[in-house]
Amino acid sequence: MHLKKNLIANYIGQFYLIIISIIMVPFYLKYMGTEAYGLVGFFTLVQSWMMLLDAGFSPTLLREVALVKSSKSSKKLTEFKYLFHSMEALFFTAALSISILLFIFSDFLTKNWLKVETLPLDQVAYVISLIGVMVGARFITTLYKSGIAGAEELIWLNKMNIFIATIRYIGVLLVLHFISSDFQHFFEYQLIVAIVELFIFAIFFYKTMKLGTYKLYFSINSLKPILSFSMGIAYSSIVWIVITQLDKLLLSGILSLKEYGYFSILTVIANGIMQVASPISKALLPRMSALYAEQNISEMILIYKKTSQVFAILLFSITGIITLYSYELLLAWTGNQEAALWGKDILIWYTLGNALLAFSGFAFYIQFVYGNLKMHLRFYTFLLIFFSPLIAWTTYTYGAEGMAKLWFIFSLATFIIWVAWVHHIFIPKQHIPWLMKDIMPIFISTITYIFLLQYLELTPDGERGTMIMLFSIGLGLILTNILFSSLGRKVILKRN
Repeated sequence: MHLKKNLIANYIGQFYLIIISIIMVPFYLKYMGTEAYGLVGFFTLVQSWMMLLDAGFSPTLLREVALVKSSKSSKKLTEFKYLFHSMEALFFTAALSISILLFIFSDFLTKNWLKVETLPLDQVAYVISLIGVMVGARFITTLYKSGIAGAEELIWLNKMNIFIATIRYIGVLLVLHFISSDFQHFFEYQLIVAIVELFIFAIFFYKTMKLGTYKLYFSINSLKPILSFSMGIAYSSIVWIVITQLDKLLLSGILSLKEYGYFSILTVIANGIMQVASPISKALLPRMSALYAEQNISEMILIYKKTSQVFAILLFSITGIITLYSYELLLAWTGNQEAALWGKDILIWYTLGNALLAFSGFAFYIQFVYGNLKMHLRFYTFLLIFFSPLIAWTTYTYGAEGMAKLWFIFSLATFIIWVAWVHHIFIPKQHIPWLMKDIMPIFISTITYIFLLQYLELTPDGERGTMIMLFSIGLGLILTNILFSSLGRKVILKRN
């Protein structure tokens, strides 16, 4: 029941974040323009690469907090306090470093990397400096959020995420409308919100874990017990960022800032697919870790399968609608036909690739819970050596669309081969039942639904009509997938 409540809270919070970020984009484009919105895409890019400095500590903290909360040992809590303060010191150092570096190189990036066409160069350089401080603040916040998730305070976490998202997205819209549409003020406001967010989550985590007052403390000895596990996650995180962000980094220097604005619009939608997995991992990993610690493997696998079905229902439904109506979605969303034509095919391939890769994340969940990342690290080493050069070559040779197609091929191969192999090693004889009973019925339901939609001549009136149509079709697909899932039928029959 605890997992169910947390999962529901996670999805409410995550979907709110996804929806509000999508809804706000047309307004940002209206007030700021496409080129200035390209700087928002650049901020997202820097924030993603910043996670290289996480060194695996955030997910490790989640696991450590879950273990501490399930233990009644006062010694364990004391050891945790020293461990956390050492992590905290590293995060503050990393945040300060990135802020200083972006301030120093702001002029260089403005004049030699970003292809700025109309925006004043000095203002762009100033914004890049603001981005450095903002990224640093949000980077530190991720540590506290991971700790709160590990403590399974997910209902509070999602309520606060919704509150912060509201003042971040809607608040800045009020600033753009009533005060100034200058893109500098957009980023100044976002910096203020990032600092407020940092203090809110820090205070709550300190209170939850009874850490007392803030202490400036660092000890390598406190980190040693978790370094092996943490470094494994750190290495995989570094490779993951390289694999998922290298194309975006290269395209930021290849495309004009206006085209990169178009590309950033696509990534909001495509990354939304990946974000569907976030509520699953935040609720699933602490619960599975606790069950594994209790050696209740059968219950752990049962929860794993149930959450797989919930994930499939949502993921397949969203992916199916975006794939079938990519042009209509982009046109209705942005009101910009040029952006819709430029990005419709790119959006399809990135969406399909991200959906497959999000499902492949279940292979990591199993390894994470078992505390054994050897296979995971070998796979990521293979990706770093062989796949990252292919990403660079494809991006430079074939541009965004070529890279999007490569991304789909890579994600499909990963799902078919890698997930099966991980299941074979960690939960033997479970992959085929998982695939055929938990995943395949929902996949077949989605394909059938989309196939039938193609025979309907739907002609909505205007942008609002298109969005209503897509929402209605998507809701219908979700309900259909619930009926086709064994978990959905079981819940419905119980209530009847």
